Parts: sequence; C-alpha cells; structure tokens
Amino acid sequence: MLHHHKTNRRKYYILFAITFGFVWFLFKLGGNPEPVKAVFSTLIDIFFSLAALIITVELLLPRLFYKQRYTAFVLCMILLIAIVGSLTVISQVRLMGYSVAEFYKKNTIQYKQHFYYWFWSDLVLGSYFLVSFIALGGFAIRLAFDRVNTARQMETLEKERSMAELEMLKNQINPHFLFNALNTIYYKIDRINAPARLMVERFSSLLRYQLYECNEAEVNIEKELKFVADYIELQKERLSKNVTVNYKALKNVKDARIAPFILMPLAENCFKHVSQYQDKENMISINSNLRNGWFCFETVNTIQPSSGNRSAGIGLENVKKRLDLVYQGKHSLTTGIKDGCFNLALKIKVQ
Repeated sequence: MLHHHKTNRRKYYILFAITFGFVWFLFKLGGNPEPVKAVFSTLIDIFFSLAALIITVELLLPRLFYKQRYTAFVLCMILLIAIVGSLTVISQVRLMGYSVAEFYKKNTIQYKQHFYYWFWSDLVLGSYFLVSFIALGGFAIRLAFDRVNTARQMETLEKERSMAELEMLKNQINPHFLFNALNTIYYKIDRINAPARLMVERFSSLLRYQLYECNEAEVNIEKELKFVADYIELQKERLSKNVTVNYKALKNVKDARIAPFILMPLAENCFKHVSQYQDKENMISINSNLRNGWFCFETVNTIQPSSGNRSAGIGLENVKKRLDLVYQGKHSLTTGIKDGCFNLALKIKVQ
C-alpha cells in the first residue's frame, strides 16, 4: 500500500513538472526573447522548486511534522527555502555568464535604480517566493490527502472490526456450556493419561484467551505469545516424530502491547506447510525478541519443492492487510524461500 502511494506521487511530480514547466516557459519567454535561454531559465526554476517540494513532502513532513517536531520542521523549512532559493538565484545569474557579485556591481553602475529593483524584486524575492509557494503548497496538499486517506482507513478498519464481531456472534457457542463440557471431558480422562489431560487444559486456555482476554485493540505481548505457545504445543501432538519444533524464545519477550491474533496465522502457516520428508530433517523454528522498541517475530519451516508458492496462503494475506490498517508505516513483513526453507520476518513498532 505504501509503495502504491509512492508510485502515485511520483506520477504527480512528473505531471506537475511538465504542466508547470510549460506555463512557466511561456512566462519566461515573455520577459526573455531568446527561446534557448528561456528554456534553460525555466529548467533551473523547475529543478530547484521540485527539489524543495520533494524534500518537504517526502522527508520533512513524515519525519518531523507527523512526529510533532514542529519547531524543527519550521527551522528546516526556513533553511531549505534559503538554500534552494539562493541556488536558484546563483544558477540564473550563471546562466547569464556572470558571478553574482560581478553581475550586481556591473549592472547597478550601468542601469542603477531599474536594475536594483529588478534584481531584488524579480530575481531574488521572486525566486524565494516561487520555492516557498511550491514547497508549502505541496506540503498542504499532501497533508490534506493523508488526512483523507487516514479517515478512510479508519472507516475500513471499523467496518472490518464490526464484521468480525458480527461473525463471532453468529458462530459463538455459550462459553459456560463450552467450559463445562471441557471440564467434564477433563475429569472423564483417566489420571494416568496425563498427556490427554494436558491437551484439554491447553485447549481450554486457548478458548479462554479468545473469549475473554483479547477484547481490546491491544493486549499484553506475553499473553499473545503464551496463546501462540499453547497453540504450538497442541499442534506438536499431531506431527510425526521426525519434525523438530523450536519456539523457546517466545517466552523472553515482555513489557509491550500488540494487536491480538496477528501472530497466530504466522505460526499456523508453519505447521500447515512444513515438509514431511522421511529421509531428512523436517523443522519448524519460531523466535521473537524486543529490540529498540521493535518487536521481531521470525518463523522458518522446511518445505517440499511442490509446495513452494503455497507457503504463503490466505491467512498470510489477511495478516498483511491487517498490518497495513493497524500499523501503517510502523511495520515490515518479508518472506522468502532459501535452502528449502520458507522464511518469514515480521517487525512491529511497539514502543
């Protein structure tokens, strides 16, 4: 989604440069009867103004203004306009074959007040005004579009949440009935059969988390990781003995919050597509850590050649869409296949 927006903005920059360049060339041609010089003069103005626009929209706006560093943003804008405006003036004078000092001294002696007015009003102030107008205009336009896009995304997120809640209500079984049934099954299992009793306990824990503990937009990351760990333990019971599963690192992450049910499809994907070789290692590795305010969740599972493209799946696509809605600009999700393994790495800004 972010890449799509950047591609669209690139098209707008090109369209703006062509349209504004044509209009500005006609304006320049009116004051300069030499078409070649008018073309180069126009290119100078377009190049520096477009540079100021791109720096403002792509760098200063997201890194300073959106992070509420308003003083730094204003100072950087002033510095940007001063530098780009000065470069525009210097380049226009160099186009005439002079240095600024030489050009100013020679013409003030020859043309006096008329040149003095033209130099400071048309050339200097005009250049600074042009750079300021285009940079701040682009800033205002992107700010408006970003707010509209944010409003639309929030509306989409609310609709998806409402649909998910409705679907959950449609499929909901009375929780008390469910837990009472599980307790009955638990006590019906012979005490000697400890593995079966443990499986029922873990299944009960999964249901309790889904029904009672994750009704907020974010949950404690320890609970989410315990949910994933319980799911892994249940899945291990159905795997053959020649599949090795490692997930110990899930227990080491604390003191952060995350949107619920984002990690589960990633873990589920490993068990769904893990290889089933009889003559060599089959492996699943799931790790997590918290580093510099970023939560990292990585999975690796061996796959068989025939299942290469199926290692992604619908669940992973749904996770990508949800990440774009909940953590726009604050996450990265990469996948790839290397040495017979499907690798996934998720990073989310949580602090």
